[in-house]
Amino acid sequence: MGFPFEYARSFHGPRVRSSFAAMAVIAVNTRLVVPGRLDGIGWFTLETVQRMVADHPEHEFHLLFDRNPPVDLFPGDNVHHHWVWPPARRPFLVDWWMDRSIPALLRKVEADLFLSPDGFLSHRTEVPQVAVQHDLNFEHHPEWLPANVARHYRRRFPQSAERAVRIATVSQYSAQDIVAQYGVDPGKIDVVYNGAGAAYHQPLGVRPDQEARAIRNRLTGGQRYFVFVGTQHPRKNLEGLLEAFTAYRKAGGTWDLLLVGTAIWRKRGFDARNSLEAMPEDIRPFVHRSGWLPQDELAAVLAAAGAMVFIPWFEGFGIPLLEAFAAGTPAIHSNRTSLPEVAGGAGLEVAPEDTSTVVEALLRIEQEPALREALIEKGRHRADAFSWEQTSALLWDCLVKAGEQVGVHLGSPQAMEA
Repeated sequence: MGFPFEYARSFHGPRVRSSFAAMAVIAVNTRLVVPGRLDGIGWFTLETVQRMVADHPEHEFHLLFDRNPPVDLFPGDNVHHHWVWPPARRPFLVDWWMDRSIPALLRKVEADLFLSPDGFLSHRTEVPQVAVQHDLNFEHHPEWLPANVARHYRRRFPQSAERAVRIATVSQYSAQDIVAQYGVDPGKIDVVYNGAGAAYHQPLGVRPDQEARAIRNRLTGGQRYFVFVGTQHPRKNLEGLLEAFTAYRKAGGTWDLLLVGTAIWRKRGFDARNSLEAMPEDIRPFVHRSGWLPQDELAAVLAAAGAMVFIPWFEGFGIPLLEAFAAGTPAIHSNRTSLPEVAGGAGLEVAPEDTSTVVEALLRIEQEPALREALIEKGRHRADAFSWEQTSALLWDCLVKAGEQVGVHLGSPQAMEA
């Protein structure tokens, strides 16, 4: 007969509910935790859920994947892993996963709360739900996504915002945007800032020059470089970045450019191919691509860079900017959406549409060592204001508030106690 539509395979044996009065059963959508392909939401999910399951052994967690679960990433006697069919990689499969497979699994494990870090919620469950909606870029610029994906987000996200007991988001900018776009009560939203992994935090004053030379030799033929980190996506403004880099080289700039990251979609117009092919042939050799990099390697590549250049049109938070600050790397960043909020004055702020301003910033970073050192110090201090420990505690507080609204006791707020 083939697989039933609500097929789910569990990896922790049968669930036995504890008689401990404070215990709750929390199900978590962890489908975007895919080792080797983690993006911003994947990292958010991994870093927060790992900490929550470790910090709250009194509660039971059921982690829901749409492929073979990476069980080793989430150890603990209070953790259960489930492979829930189907693989939700297309809009209609996300709908099926959320509205048919997930409700069946939630009933099976007798879940008290469902947390969904990718912003989608189920339409067909009575279990109270908490959504993490990172940003609403698709509401402002649906043309930045394939048409079917944009339609799917614009249909499901407002419905999820309405159904959610509470909503978490990653910046004040995104919180205000959710209120404006969906008419959500601001009191229903909790701001849960992102963090930067421990791998990015270099000891103050330590500059691994020998390691940096080795990285430059491997990636850019020994040349100093600016670095961009992120998925290849129209909102990242790679076209504007490459245009500004071309003008910078023609103005006498000598550093190369390294692009770190891969495309989400392989369709032309949704990756960097068109922009790279449009560059002058004499400039192309100075642009290098590394593809996706694991965290430890990316941290070293950031620390070896002369500066990060991150000038997207739209960000809900902008984790790469924070990672650069933590790595001791000065940053040029866009003045759009959440980035001024995250940077807090620690980077060189530019208008992404103003090529001449971006070129000026590139040249200043290359030519003014004192400016670079000042930005490095500011960036390190700014990075200290964020951590995944704080993120996890704030997300837990959001769950505690949601539990209080529906009669599920999770204990005291964690971040408020800290």
